[in-house]
Amino acid sequence: MNFEEIYAAATAAAVYLIDDRYARVYVSASAANDANSIVDNIQKGLTRSLNARIIRSGSMGYYDLEPMLLIEKPGRGGGIMYHNVTSEAAPGLVKDYLVRGQAPAAMGTFGGESLDGVPNISAIPLFNLQKRLALRNCGYIEPENIDHYIVRGKGYAGLFRALRMGRTEVISTLRRSGLRERGGEGRGMADRWQECLNAAGVEKYVIANAVDADPRSLTARLLLASDPHASLEGLLISAYAVGATRCIICVDSADKPGLETLGKAVEQMKRYNLVGKAILGPDFSAEMEIRQVAAGLVAGEETALLRVLEGKQALPCLPTGPAAQQGNNGRPAVVNNIETLANVSGIFQNGPEWLSGTGSGESRGTKVVTVTDGVKKLTVEVPFGTTLRALVTDIGGYQDIRAVQFGGATGAFFSSDGLDVPITYEAMKQAGSVIGPGTAIIVTKGTCPVAMAREAVSFLRGQSCGQCVFCREGTFQLADILADIAGLKGRPGDLEMLAELGGLMQGGCICAIGNAAANPVLSSLRLFRDDFEAHLNENRCLETDHHDKSHSEGAKRP
Repeated sequence: MNFEEIYAAATAAAVYLIDDRYARVYVSASAANDANSIVDNIQKGLTRSLNARIIRSGSMGYYDLEPMLLIEKPGRGGGIMYHNVTSEAAPGLVKDYLVRGQAPAAMGTFGGESLDGVPNISAIPLFNLQKRLALRNCGYIEPENIDHYIVRGKGYAGLFRALRMGRTEVISTLRRSGLRERGGEGRGMADRWQECLNAAGVEKYVIANAVDADPRSLTARLLLASDPHASLEGLLISAYAVGATRCIICVDSADKPGLETLGKAVEQMKRYNLVGKAILGPDFSAEMEIRQVAAGLVAGEETALLRVLEGKQALPCLPTGPAAQQGNNGRPAVVNNIETLANVSGIFQNGPEWLSGTGSGESRGTKVVTVTDGVKKLTVEVPFGTTLRALVTDIGGYQDIRAVQFGGATGAFFSSDGLDVPITYEAMKQAGSVIGPGTAIIVTKGTCPVAMAREAVSFLRGQSCGQCVFCREGTFQLADILADIAGLKGRPGDLEMLAELGGLMQGGCICAIGNAAANPVLSSLRLFRDDFEAHLNENRCLETDHHDKSHSEGAKRP
């Protein structure tokens, strides 16, 4: 089938997404049971006269607000949004809005809709400070329906455009967008593709890393469960650009919902001949394979992931040349992060300015970030240049903050008065941190900085592959010294030992994980030295004393 035939077939199957005569009701939730019960109840309560279609969309990433209900009235002049909807209340909310024009307890309106007492979401920081590029379709399509992606998401139009270009032109277009890998050190993706294209070899691979290596990151899970085709299309564009004939998607073996949705997506692609021989014409063929891997920080490192795909232990190795030439089983390969690939498809659907027009300096576009305090969680997408303060206080809604660890497990801590640093590759490097998977861990007041640092480095100790002395022994020693300090058993010189050891670890390891493993300790020591010294010199915890005093004073108030 050619692209025109595919688009015509998809439009015929999902015309209600673009036909203004229909009302659309989107049920957005990551918990399938909640969403299914809401859909069932709405279907029972709707009458044919409403001409409404119910869309079981994936999560938007607003987990603590789920289940969410988005209702678009006919004419697409606007709509209404509800949060924390119950299956019992859902049918009444739909009728109230579509029949009576009322929206009791609505979260906000969108589009051209205006209702008394209900704010427009453009006035709510959670929405107006975001710009959704990689997550553009999440919450607005059924993830297991390829027709939805094609019709509403401009799906596979980007691949069609890329296939009409030469490979060098495709890479040049990507270069103009300014896209950098959304993981690791943020290297330019055009350079990586060019290396693979230039590499000798008949059979080449493109590999999608769809694993959240950091357990607190939810980016890959969200994209897989809510919009798998955005990354699959990007993977095919990558394959064409570098001359690859094999595509491999690496998925966390524990992510059962993502694996199920991804498997269905690939099967649907076969229906439209988007996998296999002669994809959208005679000049491009590519097979696609899903591989399950065990999640872990080391397995997320590129050279270690390639070893896993070869059936070997997840051990990073020093490259002896361009990464693409190390390859998979000796064949040239390029590894793309799944968030990166979701951006790739958007670039070729909309043009390079779609991405390059957003961001700051050399950091173009956006970054998907998961904000969590260990209980609440939220996955959003913000333009590069957004400050940590805007992210955690305005978007996340946190106020009583002791510190924020940004950049994943190896990210540095930032104090509550040091949150004005912008989220860019350059600014984070200057601040002694990394972008990494883009997690922001909220440390609330009442948390001891020593315990905070100890917890962070103890996790890294458990994740170390063990082959580098500085990482293996360094994380062990850092955790051991911090355990003594936290238990008020520290010795003179411990703080100097932490600083010296942490400094030696930087740059002494094969992979970026080991080189950055001391970041949490060094940053907490720099920001909260008074707390560390109180443990050593006064056998007390300043934060605990302050917390207990506040509670005691509060109890005396009438």
